[in-house]
Amino acid sequence: MEGVSSVPEPMSESREAMSADQSSRSSKRRAKVWGYVDSEQVDGVEKAICKFCKIQLSSVAGKGTTHLNRHIQFHCPAIPQEDRDTFIATLKGKSSDGDTHVFDPVVFRGLIAEYFISAEIAFRKTEDPCWKEMINYCQPSFKAVGRLSVRADCILLYEEEKLMLSDQFTKLRSHVSLTAGLWSSNQNLGYLGVTAHFINEEFELKKKIIAFKQISFPHTSYAVQDGITSCLMEWELVDKMFTLTLDNASVNTKATKNMRDALGDQMFFGGEHLHVRCAAHVLNIMVQAGLKIFNAIVQSLGLKSKSGLVLDVPHRWNSTYDMLNEALKYKAALNRFAEEHHYQAPSEDEWSKADALHGFLQEFSDATKAFSADRHPTAHLYLKMVLAIRHVLLDETWNSDELLNALADSMYEKFVKYWSKPNIALLIAAVMGPSMKTDYLKFYFHTIGAQVDVEMRDLRLYLRMYYKEYERIVSSNSHVLIPTNEHTTSESNGSSTSSLGPPLCGKRRVEDAFAQFASQNSDSCSEKTELDAYLDDPRVILRKDESFNVIAWWKKNSDAYPIVSLMARDFLAIPVNTVSSESAFSAAGRILGKDRTSLSPETLEALICAKDWLIGFNDEDEGEPMTGQRVLGDDEEEAEI
Repeated sequence: MEGVSSVPEPMSESREAMSADQSSRSSKRRAKVWGYVDSEQVDGVEKAICKFCKIQLSSVAGKGTTHLNRHIQFHCPAIPQEDRDTFIATLKGKSSDGDTHVFDPVVFRGLIAEYFISAEIAFRKTEDPCWKEMINYCQPSFKAVGRLSVRADCILLYEEEKLMLSDQFTKLRSHVSLTAGLWSSNQNLGYLGVTAHFINEEFELKKKIIAFKQISFPHTSYAVQDGITSCLMEWELVDKMFTLTLDNASVNTKATKNMRDALGDQMFFGGEHLHVRCAAHVLNIMVQAGLKIFNAIVQSLGLKSKSGLVLDVPHRWNSTYDMLNEALKYKAALNRFAEEHHYQAPSEDEWSKADALHGFLQEFSDATKAFSADRHPTAHLYLKMVLAIRHVLLDETWNSDELLNALADSMYEKFVKYWSKPNIALLIAAVMGPSMKTDYLKFYFHTIGAQVDVEMRDLRLYLRMYYKEYERIVSSNSHVLIPTNEHTTSESNGSSTSSLGPPLCGKRRVEDAFAQFASQNSDSCSEKTELDAYLDDPRVILRKDESFNVIAWWKKNSDAYPIVSLMARDFLAIPVNTVSSESAFSAAGRILGKDRTSLSPETLEALICAKDWLIGFNDEDEGEPMTGQRVLGDDEEEAEI
């Protein structure tokens, strides 16, 4: 006993700490999930390594194993289904007879956190006596956690999900396209929302909110640039970013240009086709231009200037169309109401004009809805929608109506300004449509009156440049050598002298020149590339109004076109609108309401991102009014191409 007491105090503390650590580890290893996960030291930090997919997850003492359970239950792509089912059964506490349930307080805390995130509930609700009473009734042995603990559990859940999404980005062979938008809270704080869009290895279109960050005010181009750049750095996506879709604001145009100047050498394809303008926003700029004329007529009937009919939300189909659509349904009721209350009802001629305007605007309402879709690819349909809008604006039917003719002329000016020269990336996206290919591009250039040969030559040049880039990517990530002809190889590697060292002597130069001449003038056809094969194969012929799943087609044909299918995944994932940001803004308005102004920007971002990753946002979320306002930026209608 004396020997024990004579041990120096520091050594005693060390042993106690070691004993406590061993006890903690022993307790932790009793969790069933450790039969599916290993523990290793990675760069001096303990990590939990999934035995099946080898992903690294955090392993912090006292943080529980909920995130590990969730990974094995839902996220691990490599675990056999039989093993997954067995693990789920053990979590439920089922014996061989299936009649025993074991309550796990760690799992329960994780479920509470997920519920608070999903339902967007304020943390202070944990102090509600009714909440505590309900928890106590369900499980008397569980001590109801307070708001700080729930907040900490939510942040932990966010961090674990972020780690898994980051790992998914790291392993992603394709590239990522981003959308971004600005939002101001009721506290006049500016936030930048960023969403990543990509098509994964299973040919599934994914969109993930990866940032909702507070940025400096005013919302200058530098503030937007810094916000997006910090997001790219945080997620290590600079070299994976393909395109960036933004509203047509002048600050966004400048921010994108500055970003490309600063990071272009690190970006895919030098960021040459980085900037994509939100088609839904441009379309509504066009509609607004036309409605200015209609507003003038409405005001001439005696309405005040501020009562003019305008678009309430510039990135959605317009409220004027919705108003007319409802008014025409209740024409008789409105006329009767006006008569009973001694108002002057619209004349039959005015109702006729309203009906004509309704029919005119319906085309653009339908187009905006098509542009605003984000559950399936729209990039390859961009040109089709643009041509459809052009056809409506140039329809000679409007010549018989002075009002509609003026509307169409005003809108066509905006059409020419913004859509006369589409982004090359969107042209190539159309080529990735198996029912379109280059034939539709020829039709498009012919229809708009462009020089078809010149435009197609430039398009084919970029097509082959992109193809060689993807050929290089596939070659660097595969042990299988991609077959290329001699000419293609020399082009992709630079000039012939660059790989031969010192300058060639005269005889060697002549021999090399002859070999090149013979290759180019050989009677035998040079080997076609995979891109040539795709373009030469017959187009998919669709019946009228037939639905076509373009991603499913590429998944089915990925073995036949391994390189072009990788290329298609990137181009088809380009979003032509920024509507996907709307879900984040709507959620932010609810989460950061008047009673929760004390939430830190970091906590707000964690709650928005975690909900998107765990549950997702549905269409109803996007349709709800926002607390705060969507920010389009200054001079959004006058930003130059």
